[in-house]
Amino acid sequence: MIGHIKLSQNTNMSVEKLSFDQIKSIKLINFRSHSDLSLQLSGRPLAIIGNNGVGKTNILEAISLLSPGRGIRNSKFSEMVKDDNMLPWGINFNISSNRKNYQVSSGLKNSHRGRDVKINGKKVAGSNKLSDIILLSWLTPSMDQIFNETPSYRRRFIDRLCSVYFKDHIKNIKTYEKLMLERNSSFKNKIFDNVWLNGIDEQMSEVSIAIAETRIEFINNLNKVLKTNLDPVWPKAYLEILGFVEKLVTTWNNNKAKQILFEKLKENREKDFFSKRTTEGIHRSDLLVIDRNQKIEAKKCSTGEQKSLLMGIILSHLDLVANHKGRYPVLLLDEVVAHFDEIRRKSFFNQIRDIGSQIIMTGTDRSVFEQLNGIDIYHLDTHKLTNIRGN
Repeated sequence: MIGHIKLSQNTNMSVEKLSFDQIKSIKLINFRSHSDLSLQLSGRPLAIIGNNGVGKTNILEAISLLSPGRGIRNSKFSEMVKDDNMLPWGINFNISSNRKNYQVSSGLKNSHRGRDVKINGKKVAGSNKLSDIILLSWLTPSMDQIFNETPSYRRRFIDRLCSVYFKDHIKNIKTYEKLMLERNSSFKNKIFDNVWLNGIDEQMSEVSIAIAETRIEFINNLNKVLKTNLDPVWPKAYLEILGFVEKLVTTWNNNKAKQILFEKLKENREKDFFSKRTTEGIHRSDLLVIDRNQKIEAKKCSTGEQKSLLMGIILSHLDLVANHKGRYPVLLLDEVVAHFDEIRRKSFFNQIRDIGSQIIMTGTDRSVFEQLNGIDIYHLDTHKLTNIRGN
């Protein structure tokens, strides 16, 4: 199976003590194509099938907003409003997590700039608290080209996975981006204040080292899980994060690495002043993925092998997070399974059955999902959602 850890052999935590984050019910109001949609979930794997354009991905996008950020499409919150009425959207969930039940709701603010989040009826500051309630991972068709995309796309991908593992990772990245924006703005406004820049560069150096450390530790641990891949039908991935700051962290202790980075930022100030951007830093790192079996970079693999490498990473990530936190995340898969051949599809179904995590999938072909026992299937058309197998 794909990187599946026997937790009792790798940690002091027994399998019996694991918990599985689960969504028990969903309600969408004026969200994308859905005026009013409700769905009860059993906790078993779920497939939502229907023709293209009926709103299957919109349901997954709403669920993905249970994580900090802007969901699987990274859209503006104002773009999630149903087109024909422009009323504020709202989403409501009943969630089981850490053997407790939670009511979680979110909706568009009147300003259309952000969203409100409530947990058990109480408004919370921002969406960062959501990761205390539920952990999410996802794979979408737009991610298929990750190995051929830009470094920033791959970096965002690995940072999102890393943030499920380390809660403060995204907070550190946002802090860094805010500092870099201030630094770049001073150059754009033709302000060159070395005393002020010393303070900014020192703060950027400190948070950069924390980000690099987290990335390196996460990738090292993920590689250990990926190496345990026992199923020969799946290619084995090996990941590496490449960047100036990551190299500093692996070469020097934290204080020395921070000092070298500070001096580099200071040295680059004149160049950055004229380019009006920060030319070196943690924001320039890239993710390298190698197929262990063929010993070639993922970007040189076939499209099918790339999809399989990516699926292996996502499923191994579930095991890694469960190993670390004692909780299995919910996995969202948008139009993914149908693209595997029959052998890999069977292996994938065996994997999700063994994991026991809640997995919510979409697709157009009902027969693909009927191969899996113990799965609920719903049919979605433009008017309603119909249960055609399961509770």
